[in-house]
Amino acid sequence: MQTLTKPITYQEFREMEFEEQELSEFIFELIDGEIVPRNYPTASHQSALFELTMLIGNHVKANQLGRVLFAPFGVVLNDFDDVQPDLIFVSSARQEIIREDGVFGVPDLLVEIISPSSIKTDRGKKFRLYERMNVAEYWIVDINNRSIEVYQRQETGYELMSFAAETGAVESFVLTGLRVEVSGLFM
Repeated sequence: MQTLTKPITYQEFREMEFEEQELSEFIFELIDGEIVPRNYPTASHQSALFELTMLIGNHVKANQLGRVLFAPFGVVLNDFDDVQPDLIFVSSARQEIIREDGVFGVPDLLVEIISPSSIKTDRGKKFRLYERMNVAEYWIVDINNRSIEVYQRQETGYELMSFAAETGAVESFVLTGLRVEVSGLFM
């Protein structure tokens, strides 16, 4: 991987060549023009992602609300941010931002499933990025604490609107009528 001092664009990022060893160890994202490596997901992470994708996907499909996509699939928020959230929802009214090679624009809802290695990025850099880019709803799913936090974009920034740990359910404000029982998400 190259060491760069100036911010790079998503186009430069997508054209970069990484060494085979780097690609076998990390997934790379571009946040604020900086390359950010993250570890590959664990089995627990993938199980939670599968359950969440099924729950959200079925709700979206049954109500014809839009489209659900999941990692690995790039979301280019602007010239300096190319991220791979775990789950992406784009409403029917905004389908033009979805292309074959990624989402180019701001999705309505993003989900990150955090792990010890990604907690700083998901709660820090990505939280601030999604807030700044006006992503309407951001979910943080914490496997270790068996919890889900649902943040909704308000005038002053994100506000925690729904939370559940171990038991209970969270509700989406973007996906009206969607309730996710925490106990069914974690294996």
